[in-house]
Amino acid sequence: MSRPHEDRRRHTPTDHHAGGPAIVFSPAAWWAVAVVHVTAERADAGIASYETLVEQARTSAARAHEAAILRSHNHRRVIVLLHLDGHDAFRHLSAAWDDHHLVAERHAIAESRSLKLYRLAATLGDAAIDPASTDAVAFEQISAGLERIDAVTNSLAAAPGFKGASTLSSDDDSASAIICRFARVEDIGAFRASETLYPVHVVRTFA
Repeated sequence: MSRPHEDRRRHTPTDHHAGGPAIVFSPAAWWAVAVVHVTAERADAGIASYETLVEQARTSAARAHEAAILRSHNHRRVIVLLHLDGHDAFRHLSAAWDDHHLVAERHAIAESRSLKLYRLAATLGDAAIDPASTDAVAFEQISAGLERIDAVTNSLAAAPGFKGASTLSSDDDSASAIICRFARVEDIGAFRASETLYPVHVVRTFA
């Protein structure tokens, strides 16, 4: 069911709906990753807000390409992945989204948020983000570089139910992000005994 949302800056109605095409991570592509912490009752408002921001970013100076919006199973985090052309596009995106978050904080949508630029480091198996898939999806940011994320992916490859993963790394190798697919959500829970990965729901993709 669509969720009508009013863009407060331009005052134009935007129609929001779930689903979308499968998104495949291209080699060495740049991705902006926003993680927004919300109260569970404000998760839908946060999703609608970021759908508008993604739509604007695709027609603005940021010139964004593919994108995906995820929501944690506990409804406490909204995650946005946005394919960009590099640092200049990220600067445009950061400026526009900083303005938005001043409004969001006043309306108590977001408790906290982060926005980082990563580059695709590696893919393993079937790592597409597909709203139509019945696979379980997990995501996490890690305050460590490629050496640590490589160790995680090596563990993933041998994990029961594992299907695929994409790993992303920051320019200075100080932070990483990983999104992966498992056959069942229970497989994520089993893997979490050794690593911090949280199940997420793919809300919408843009291509």
